Amino acid sequence: MAFYRRNLPHWQPEGAEYFITFRLAGSLPKQAVSRLKQEQRLLINKVEDSSRSADRLSALRERVHKTIFKKYDQLLDCNEIGPTWLLNDEVTEIVKEAIHHRDQEKYDLYAYCIMPNHVHLICKLPDSNHLKPSGKKDYPLTNILKSLKWFTALEANKVLKRTGSAFWQAESYDHVIRDSDELQRIIYYTLQNPVNAGLVDNWKSWHHSYCKKEFRELF
Repeated sequence: MAFYRRNLPHWQPEGAEYFITFRLAGSLPKQAVSRLKQEQRLLINKVEDSSRSADRLSALRERVHKTIFKKYDQLLDCNEIGPTWLLNDEVTEIVKEAIHHRDQEKYDLYAYCIMPNHVHLICKLPDSNHLKPSGKKDYPLTNILKSLKWFTALEANKVLKRTGSAFWQAESYDHVIRDSDELQRIIYYTLQNPVNAGLVDNWKSWHHSYCKKEFRELF
């Protein structure tokens, strides 16, 4: 199991199921990001200043992170500023193929949704007995995302004829899914994202989503 902290906390146990979100560079206004980070710090400090059990504190911290994430996601869904390169069909196909290419090798792919300026991805990492030696075992999910984002940025920039500027935002959001009920809720949330953003009336009409058959049957 690994844990590191950049702008967001990352807990990366092997064999865990993850909900991941990564977005295009410049897809959120800096002022809004700063405001949400400040709100998150204030809420976390308030939680930690209270006298509660360790389990209760952990649950409250997780609730804070989820609350802030939903606000980030709502801002992304508005598409009010920043690029929407993922509306380009060629770019979207690059991202889709890269995600599927890593299925069963780097992770077990459960679902994803590619929105105009961000991507939701749900997957399960292999446990340590099934990880291939790579010299980069400490943060397996970080290494997978780094490779995925590097390749897709390179290929997408060729399509868009861009040079010298970041394609993806460096920071990603990842959340360890705790149980089967939460997994089902998160998959549903992911598939419903284009509906909630007003892009389609039914999630099945959005052509940039995927759901593994065993989960798709639940919806």
